[in-house]
Amino acid sequence: MKHETIKPSQRKRYEFIEFQLMWEGTIGRKLLKDKFEISLQQATLDLTSYLDLEPKNMTYDPRQRTYVAQSNFRPAFVEGEATEYLQHLEMLHHGYRAADEIWPASVPEFDAVRMSSRKTDPVILKTVLRAIRNRHCVEVMYVSLSSESESPRFLYPQAIASDGHRWHMRAFDSDKERHSDFVLSRIEKVTIKESDVKEIPEDDEWSTIVYLRLRPDPNLAERQRERLEVEYDMNDGELLLQVRQAMLFYYLRFYGFNPLEVDGGMIRNKSSFSLNIVNLEEIERCLKRRN
Repeated sequence: MKHETIKPSQRKRYEFIEFQLMWEGTIGRKLLKDKFEISLQQATLDLTSYLDLEPKNMTYDPRQRTYVAQSNFRPAFVEGEATEYLQHLEMLHHGYRAADEIWPASVPEFDAVRMSSRKTDPVILKTVLRAIRNRHCVEVMYVSLSSESESPRFLYPQAIASDGHRWHMRAFDSDKERHSDFVLSRIEKVTIKESDVKEIPEDDEWSTIVYLRLRPDPNLAERQRERLEVEYDMNDGELLLQVRQAMLFYYLRFYGFNPLEVDGGMIRNKSSFSLNIVNLEEIERCLKRRN
């Protein structure tokens, strides 16, 4: 209850204080002042008011002239998860934030895989977004890697989605009478057809939620299975994922499965991350494979 009336701007500064205590072990007035462009007086007020709220989390060290985290530190404004720290490094690495905009006070040496950007024309994206908002048809010149057809396609965009590597347009294909995914970077030209309006069937695969149940490969040694259960934060030895049926193929690939590699008429039930699908038959039915 004591935290519910705190203003959002104040809460954000408390989150920063806890972030520093969690990962750096200290927090001082100047760092708080510079990060949020506030006065030293305000920074002092923030630190003392935080100390009033969470007196067991930090103490002032006159020798270092800064606040230091206590051994029984327990965050109240942040989760205290490793992802909170690592996301700042990812934002810096991908250029979403500058070095003075992320929260780690001392950035360690690090590197990360930088995916080659799938270039999407902003004009094409704006047109697709407009068609989604207004429920319009678009005429599209699309370069498909599975077909050499160069004829225009008439599509009704419904949503956009990412498979982790590239962005797709989820659209109803009026020629094939089905909803499909179209890679945005493969659209060469798109034109709104405002006058061509029709009733679009419900995209059942988009609106249907599928439960994907994963577990460590039972052939692993017990110690290895236990490690995977901790790594994926499993409950009772399983990782339960709620995914859109339309996104199921991409989730399977994300967790190291190759849905196109079939054994006995179904997915080969072993991922590159040593995981198995518990409900394999159900997942196979949900994939609705097409030739």
